[in-house]
This record gives sequence, structure tokens and C-alpha cells, in this order.
Amino acid sequence: MSCKRSILPEGCRNRKRICTSRKQDDDVSHTKWDANEHFETATLPSDTKAALLYLKNLFPLEKFEGRLPPIMTKHQLYSIIHNRTLVDKELEDLRICGEVRLFKLGSKADEFFIVFTQDYTSHVQKFIAGMSVNKVVIDKFLSTVISRCQDVSLNKQTMLYDFHFKDEDITQLVKACVLTVRDVGSWWVSIPAAGLYMKSFTRGRKAILTMIKKCKYKEILQSELEVRKLPKVARLGMTYHIHDIIGAELVEW
Repeated sequence: MSCKRSILPEGCRNRKRICTSRKQDDDVSHTKWDANEHFETATLPSDTKAALLYLKNLFPLEKFEGRLPPIMTKHQLYSIIHNRTLVDKELEDLRICGEVRLFKLGSKADEFFIVFTQDYTSHVQKFIAGMSVNKVVIDKFLSTVISRCQDVSLNKQTMLYDFHFKDEDITQLVKACVLTVRDVGSWWVSIPAAGLYMKSFTRGRKAILTMIKKCKYKEILQSELEVRKLPKVARLGMTYHIHDIIGAELVEW
């Protein structure tokens, strides 16, 4: 599926090439951030945090009426920075230092979602404001688990003995949607109201892939795809989803 490459952050839009196969893309992709671009280093989105900030700005907060924090996917980063090893390393550094958190929201084992930690904390506090939950327990969760533990899931032993939560505290955390059941005695760290995001995410992905499949030869220039409209239920926007399908390798680019 041919896509004209013009979705990079502003500093890199001078390079235009059309990719018609994954093999061709692999042959030239090592030049993606070549110094011959003649851009100043400071303007290049050559690190993962810059790419995350770019993706964060694509997230349409207003369409979710402030009910979600900006959510990005790990594979979207691969659509911006081709060097996956670099992305993985820099993302791990951001995760370890507590700037971002990774979440498992879907059923795919290799699909991770990313939220800046500060955005997550603010979102949780806003989400529970009108709820009848023990806010002391939630605050403890944010100041201990979220601040100190970067795991995407937690087991009962960790919650009881490492972070000193009681069974009734865990019930409160599940009620507040910061934990969702993974298995007996284990939970995913979750994003409250994440279902709103996943509904739009899956529908938008399906819609854009259907558009491409309906095109002649199942190909379309990215510039043409960008101006098409998605269904109203797909709130995340075309550019957001283009990064999704390219990074997830659902199209050849």
C-alpha cells in the first residue's frame, strides 16, 4: 500500500519519497535521519521523547471532553524513528526515570500504550473527584506504585508486602479503575475510562484500513489519505491513525 511520506514532525517534512514496498523502504530507511538533511540537530525529532511530544500534540483532548489523558502507542514511535533499538532504549530510559508509563489495554501481547506520568496522575485525580472511593488509598497508589514501580501489572504479594495495601484497598483501586483484573491475584495498571479510547482506536484503525483496501490496487498516496474523513466514532484523527498503521506494519510504506 503506497504511502507518500509526509507525516513526520515539521522539521523533517522537506524529504518526500514514495514507498511502494517494505523491501524498498528497508533499503533506504537508514538515511531517515541522515545528517545530509541540512537541519539543525536541535530541530530534529531524533529522540523518543520528542516523538512522544509530537504524538501527544496529535491527541484530540477536546473530542473526548477532557475524559482522557493524551495516549500514544509504542509502535507509533516506530513510524517516526526507524531505529527500533534506539526507540526501545530511550523509551526504557524514560520509563525508568518515571517520565512515562506503559500500559496494556488491548489483547495483543506486543501492543503497549504510553502516557506521560504527570498526565496520568492528573487524569486519575480528576476521574475520582466525584466518586465515592477512598481518596487516601488512591493518593497512596499514585505516590508509591506509580512513582516507584514501572511494571504494567502487579500481583497480590507486591501489593500487600511491598506497598502495604490491604485487600479492601485493592478493591478501592479496582473501583477507581486504576487496576483491572488480569488473573486471580494479579492486576493490570490501567487508565480510567480507557474504554473510550480503545473504542475509538479500534474503529479508527478499521476505518482507515478499509479505505486503503477499497482504493485501486489497494494503494493510496499518503497526501490523499490525509484529507479523507474518518467516521465520527473515530475521534483520534487521520494523522494519529496513519502513524498507528505504519508503526504497527499494517501497511507497506
